[in-house]
Formats: sequence, C-alpha cells, structure tokens
Amino acid sequence: NNRKENRMDKNLLIIEHPEVHYSGNIEVIIPESSRSQIQEIQKDRKERLYLGRAYLSSIYDNTRPYDKILKFAGATLIKMEEKELRFYISWQNSGVVFIFRRNSHKMLNRVEAYTKGTLPSNALDIFKSALYTLIDRLVYILKCPIYVQGIVLLINKKPLLYELPITFAGEKTIAYGGGFNSVHWFAPLDALEREAICSPSPFYKVLCRFRIYEGIVHYLRKELRSFANKINQKAKIPKTPRITTGELQALRIIKKPMSKIKTYKDIAESHRELRNGIAHFLMKEPKGAIIIPSRGLDRSAVEKGSQILRICNQKMIEPLWEYFNKYLSNEYNRGKILVDNSRPKDFPAY
Repeated sequence: NNRKENRMDKNLLIIEHPEVHYSGNIEVIIPESSRSQIQEIQKDRKERLYLGRAYLSSIYDNTRPYDKILKFAGATLIKMEEKELRFYISWQNSGVVFIFRRNSHKMLNRVEAYTKGTLPSNALDIFKSALYTLIDRLVYILKCPIYVQGIVLLINKKPLLYELPITFAGEKTIAYGGGFNSVHWFAPLDALEREAICSPSPFYKVLCRFRIYEGIVHYLRKELRSFANKINQKAKIPKTPRITTGELQALRIIKKPMSKIKTYKDIAESHRELRNGIAHFLMKEPKGAIIIPSRGLDRSAVEKGSQILRICNQKMIEPLWEYFNKYLSNEYNRGKILVDNSRPKDFPAY
C-alpha cells in the first residue's frame, strides 16, 4: 500500500509493480474517483465487505485500446440456461458462494463473490485465491480454457480498483523495407522472450525468462568470448551491468538485503528458488513449500518476478548486442550471401 502511484490518464490512476512496467504485465488500476476512499480505508483499517467480480473469456485478449480496457466483451465457451447461477465451493475451512452471470448470447462471461478484508489488497488476494480455485476445477472438469480478462473490486456497488493486463494496443509502425541479422547465439533468447510475451501465464513467463537469464550467463557470454578469441578481437566482453540504489529500490527487491545485490545478475539469481518452485512441485527453500497458481499471493509474487526478470535480462543482453555489433558482426557476416528468395523463379510474375 506504499506503492508509488502515477497517473495514466485523467480517469485512471495506476499502481505499478514494480515502478518500471511493460505491456502485458498485470497491474492494479484505481479510478480517480476512488482514490480518496482508498486513502480513508488505509487510515481506518477495519474489516469491510467487498464484492469481487471477474470477467472471463476463452480467448485471452490483452490488445484492447486504453479507452476500451474496462469494456469486457469476451465470453467463455460455457453456455448457461439461466441468467444467473449460484455456485458453492468449499475453500480454506469455509465456503464461498459465486454468482455466475451470462452475456446476451447466454455464454458465461463473469462471476462474482463477496469477500472480507481490512484493506483492498487483502480482499483482492482472498478473492483471487477463491476465484482461481473455482476456475481450476471448472477447467479440469469441462476441459475448456477459461482466462481471467480482468478483476474489479467493488465496495457499496462502486468500483474501488481493477486488476488488468497492461495492453499491447500501442500502435507499431513499419515505415520502410529492410531486414535484420538473425545471430544464432541470440536467436534462442529471442524465441524464449517471444514465448513469454505471448503467454497469458505469469508462471510460464518466469520459466522462460529464467531460462533467458541462464542462457545469457552460461551460453551467450561464453560463445561471444570464444568467437572474439577466434578472430583475435582484443576488446573484452562487457561486464554484467551494476545496478544503482535508485533502480534497486524501484524494483522493490525484499528477498535479500539490498547490500548484497550489486548487479542485475544478482537480482535474477535471487529468483532461482521462485523458478524452482514453479518447475518442481515441492520447494527446497522453504522446505516442502508449494507454489500454487490459484493462490492470490503466489500469483502476485510470480507476476512481479516475471517483470523483474524481464528487466534484468534486457539490462544484461543490451550491452552484449552492442559489443557484437561493434566488434564481431563484420567477421560473423563475412562470406555470407544475401539471396532474394521472396519469389521462386518458376512462379508467375505478378
């Protein structure tokens, strides 16, 4: 609740996790009209009743423009005969009653449930845990994909905050023809980042991005150094970038004492247990712990870890690209011939 707040536009206030955010990240967004109410709740911490509402879809869409980001038009492949259904699940020694609602085509597109918490962040985590536990069973039984397109937390029937993926809707332009050199040492890392960006799962993103980190440290640097020695290039491989105190605080690293973290490699390495907890069922540290995708706090930790790993990888790989382009690219490309195979010779002219 001490997270830095930045205005996204005149109607929305965004709380970033961490301060540096990227498209595709899951972010908490607060309507400007709710800001004063949240501040009052933070001052007067008592248990309150909130309504959580999740918008569901069988197609994950994170490309909506900002003016439509709060307009949820998706739906699942689950047909509802009634306009409203009550669905009960036993959860954490108690029970939660969800209300299923449908769209105009009679397809399930949102669920609601009441939850209690002293702070909106507490209520959101509790609602997410119950919500994903529900979705886990529905997907398993029905064998039908269900994605959470967005969550809104309401109090007294008014939206208090939203949890949404930051949209990829920013327009990109290709102005002229050209190309780029696919360097086989960098290509596997590009493939893994593409997998991470295109996946809606923060757990899969962490696995991909930790593999990128390992690839940079144990493969890419070694291969570039080997090629440099082969062509008698005396310029040394750049060291792993150090991180400033301001950058470290912006990432809000709390897993290790900040004094022990000197470089972006140190930050990425500190996520090894998180990665292991996703890749394996039981964790070694803390022993026997389990990371559960349906648990709200676990999802939040993994979402943040994915963002931090992306930042670390970018900071570590950019100097290596610069080194390659400056010292190695000419020899790497020597003898290669560019062939225009855009149209086969026997293909009719057009």
